[in-house]
Amino acid sequence: MLAIGATLIATAFLLAAMFFTVVPILPGTLFTIPAFLIYGLMAGWDHFSIWFWIGQIVLMVVNFLSDNVAQIFGIKKMGGSKAGMIGGSVGMFVLPLVISPLGPLAVIFGPLLGAVIGAMVGEMLMRRKSNEVMKVGWGSLLSFLAGTVFKILLVGVQIIWFYLAIF
Repeated sequence: MLAIGATLIATAFLLAAMFFTVVPILPGTLFTIPAFLIYGLMAGWDHFSIWFWIGQIVLMVVNFLSDNVAQIFGIKKMGGSKAGMIGGSVGMFVLPLVISPLGPLAVIFGPLLGAVIGAMVGEMLMRRKSNEVMKVGWGSLLSFLAGTVFKILLVGVQIIWFYLAIF
């Protein structure tokens, strides 16, 4: 009976992990930690090997790094400058705060638009031509979307691994 309760609580945290991976208010992968710990405390630690913990930590680190790496790679691939890379990274975090009165729309579209607008502003500051600025903005958009899909896959692997370990 305790294992069922532990599984239900862990599942709630894992659903939150996936939600926050898709809607980047908070890093979704962080919600996997309490899921694993609560399950372990309630149902026992026997299900989790050392390789489970090492693998989960590696997946979390890759998840955290993937945002910035994808952003930088996409902007660089489209010929962006360091200013574009910095602008894209800053915009991803700042724009959602600026448009926060829009509520859920700010959370959903803010990071995406912030990355694009930030990269474009960074390129404009470098006095780039408008077609180059648009190209860098497009690269920022594609890299943000690719990074999000990659993070969804990573969190999905974390979740699947958890259920394979406990069942």
